[in-house]
Amino acid sequence: MEETIKLLAPVDGISEITLREPTVDEIARVAEEAQKFGAVRATKNLIATMAHIEVATVGKMGARDFNACNKYLSAFFE
Repeated sequence: MEETIKLLAPVDGISEITLREPTVDEIARVAEEAQKFGAVRATKNLIATMAHIEVATVGKMGARDFNACNKYLSAFFE
């Protein structure tokens, strides 16, 4: 299962990203990173991994684009 999100504000020449479904191990890693480093950093790392882009690129995303990615991925944590 994948989701393509069109970015409201392109970043580093990227106007859309496709996020894949995380594995169970990746979900567990996010939980660990959230405890150690905080939820935003853990989510940035997850988005970068799922979209095959650099973490720095995710860090440059606008809040609305970040939240759209987070909304898709957070469904796997329920």
